[in-house]
Amino acid sequence: MTCELAKALSNWIFNEVQPEAMALLDSPVVKLRASSYACRNCYNRINGHLSEHALANAFDLSEFVLASGQHITIRDGWDSRLIALPLRNPLHVISVSASSETVAAPLSRESQFVRNAHQSACQMFGTVLGPAANRAHNDHFHLDMKQRRANLCQ
Repeated sequence: MTCELAKALSNWIFNEVQPEAMALLDSPVVKLRASSYACRNCYNRINGHLSEHALANAFDLSEFVLASGQHITIRDGWDSRLIALPLRNPLHVISVSASSETVAAPLSRESQFVRNAHQSACQMFGTVLGPAANRAHNDHFHLDMKQRRANLCQ
């Protein structure tokens, strides 16, 4: 992992993720389930650009483990029924019912934690991809330090 990525990851975990975990879940994060280096092209395509993973400039995070023993996966924590999420506003979001009417649905603390972690990552990393980005990221956050004109947050 590059030094720049390691620094951003450390800052994000200690300054954003840990306070959210304590505030919402009453327990600190003690472990991350993740992967980093992989020498491959983007999306494992035969042709194309090298992935930021091949440059040691990307980190994929799939799960937070709390001191309480609770495991919060990105897949389960990300509520795909959500249309909009008022971040850092804990109680309700708009979701879609079977009849396509909008209804207020309670947002679990775990979902709020995962959504807030995603949003705060967007301020620290050049690229943040999660379940809303595409099928390839439905179970993890991709975080990288690629230099762009503007940060990519999906």
